[in-house]
Amino acid sequence: MTRHGVAAAIDAAMFEDLMKRFGAMFGHDASPWQAWPLANAPDMLNRHDVVLADGEATADVIDRVALAHAVLIETEREGGRWIDTVRSPMGLWVLETEADDGAAHSPAFVAVLCAALSLHFPAHDALCIARAWQPGSTAWPSDFARFPRVRHAALVSPDEPARAFAPCPPDLGLYAVMPSADWIEKLVPLQVPTVQLRFKSDDAAAVKAEVVRAANAAKGSASRLFINDHWRVAVAHHAACGGDSGIYGIHLGQEDLDEADLDAIRASGLRLGVSTHGYAEMLRVAAIRPSYLALGAIFPTTTKVMPTQPQGMGRFQSYVALMKPVMPALVGIGGVNAGNMREVLDVGVGSAAVVRAITEADDVPAAVAGLKALFG
Repeated sequence: MTRHGVAAAIDAAMFEDLMKRFGAMFGHDASPWQAWPLANAPDMLNRHDVVLADGEATADVIDRVALAHAVLIETEREGGRWIDTVRSPMGLWVLETEADDGAAHSPAFVAVLCAALSLHFPAHDALCIARAWQPGSTAWPSDFARFPRVRHAALVSPDEPARAFAPCPPDLGLYAVMPSADWIEKLVPLQVPTVQLRFKSDDAAAVKAEVVRAANAAKGSASRLFINDHWRVAVAHHAACGGDSGIYGIHLGQEDLDEADLDAIRASGLRLGVSTHGYAEMLRVAAIRPSYLALGAIFPTTTKVMPTQPQGMGRFQSYVALMKPVMPALVGIGGVNAGNMREVLDVGVGSAAVVRAITEADDVPAAVAGLKALFG
């Protein structure tokens, strides 16, 4: 006999109000999400189901949820904190939050969680939003202190606060992300405020040559040069030049953070910028106190394969509202061009990154001048 399940208690009025007020801002899923206490979950689950477990779930439950492409949230209490393990098709996250009350999955929590999922937030971000929600509030959460801390995959122990990376100004300005040193050599004379070498190659000699060329082009100029991914080469060249290499900093993606020697980058004096794509990633990276955060992708982009759908301006605005008070240097990334640059800057960031707006321009100096003018 198939069990149909009994849904978790939900503040239905709160859920409807959230969908009404934020549906246009974030977009919403046509299929409703349903939350189930583990003991009452139906036998047949689907990708719009979230199962709520008090404590650790068994391997059989974990496998059943995974096979259905559903979401499992296992919640335990440690003193005055909730420890939430979120398992979804996008991976596993463990987050901890101050407990407001004694109910792990209150009707209000379920309402915010299901609303966030229905507003297209991935499960780990939906959990962050639900835990950060101020009881009795109608405002989208933006108080950094209320958001969870990341326990897995943490980049630093929460008991040992990290020393901050060298700072950079909040107004990094026009940020040109270029595929070769040749492009860096073209843009530095045009006084582009910030440039990044994103050279993709497995050839160690070619990588070193590109980094050295880009560094030499930027040395003594007004352009700040970041090296994407190749942090070992950048740190070594910077050290060999006695700290006067022309390299201003390193930029890493989420996939690079676990393998990079963050202490070595910090000790070099180089700045560190990191790409993020949502709440959990921002919270994870904020713990290491980087020089800047890149937030996106805001708009559709063809320059790289993105791990998430375009965030849109609604999410971008909410990310800036959360992070700017604790990390003033923020960069908008992903699909930014002359047509939407002003919209991005008006949110309150001091920088926006472009690629094709320069590389595909018929007149590069004119394109750069036009983009720089948008910063006022």
